Amino acid sequence: CKCPHCDNPNLVPTTLIHEQIQEDIVIQPQTQVTHYRHGISFCSSCRRNVYDTAPGELRNCQIGPQTNVVATYLRQKLKLSLRDTRFLFKEIFKMDFVPASALRFNQRIATASQELHQELRKKVQSSEIIHGDETSWRVDGESAYLWYAGTPDFSFFHINPSRAGSVAVSIFGSPFPGSFVGDDYAGYNAIDPLHRQSCLAHLIRKARDLASLLAPLPKTSEIRRAIEFCEKIQSLLKSACHLAKQRDLGEITFTQAKAKIPCFLRKIDSLCAQPFAPPLHDIETFRQRLCDPKKDYLQLFTFLEINRMPPTNNHAEQSLRQPVLHRKISFGHRSLESAQDFSTNLSIISTLHQQKIDPIPVLHSILINGIHHPHSKIFQESG
Repeated sequence: CKCPHCDNPNLVPTTLIHEQIQEDIVIQPQTQVTHYRHGISFCSSCRRNVYDTAPGELRNCQIGPQTNVVATYLRQKLKLSLRDTRFLFKEIFKMDFVPASALRFNQRIATASQELHQELRKKVQSSEIIHGDETSWRVDGESAYLWYAGTPDFSFFHINPSRAGSVAVSIFGSPFPGSFVGDDYAGYNAIDPLHRQSCLAHLIRKARDLASLLAPLPKTSEIRRAIEFCEKIQSLLKSACHLAKQRDLGEITFTQAKAKIPCFLRKIDSLCAQPFAPPLHDIETFRQRLCDPKKDYLQLFTFLEINRMPPTNNHAEQSLRQPVLHRKISFGHRSLESAQDFSTNLSIISTLHQQKIDPIPVLHSILINGIHHPHSKIFQESG
């Protein structure tokens, strides 16, 4: 009727057509109620009445499997609290239950998935290249740890009150027959991997932090040498990471990349040849860490000896990012059993996402039929 810009009412019709495609959701709150009627038989052996479970029925449960699965999935992926999960189902689906039921949903799926969780542990122990890391957790207000082990194809999570090497052995095995990528935490020494790669990103960050601490100090010759040492270490390790990127992109061959190892080690030897005076204790500790064969020296460039091995532990840190956000929102768990149920469900859902499989129908199948149906899908080898 009038121009939306200048309010001019004298508009002249044209033959032009404006098209717009708009997507929106359709919310149809609906709760499906199924009344199961079972024929009962008498067992003369154990002298009790028995009945069979119908297809799609969750035995002895008033709330069906789809609600169990979706509520668990939302809690794991969207980090909803138990009360928020209940609120969402009540408002959107008109399905009302108490928060304790939402907790029971998580427990039920974790119990059904327990065997699959153990299969993931076995897959960790038989992998050629594995990433590992751990982060702090809270169980009933006490310190605990969330351990991670995995590859781009699957994930294994485990919550334990301890950070000891014995926990790492229970996850990776000892000796671990493959190649391990992780930080310098001494607990991983217990798994005794065939090959080990120190995370170069951690070392680059450490060198940068040390240089920033030295920057405000009076520029004596020793301080300038220490800053130069940190900068050269950063540059050397970054160039090694860039070499790995070129190898993975096919710009250079694996053999060409591997041939650079002696050159990198000579540069490390040269940079770390002269110790630093006692006032620069942190710099000296870092120098010794780099040149000591019992620490990082023999683990700096392992990634160039093994094809497809990354120079950093970025994969493990990114895999722990979502659980860490969950911990900051929920402050952990009230019991170790609940925490371990969380780690089991997290392992299965994360693996399904990595395999590009919709988790909801697979979790539904696990809950109703056991693990055998989705087993082959979850453990399919990547192309």
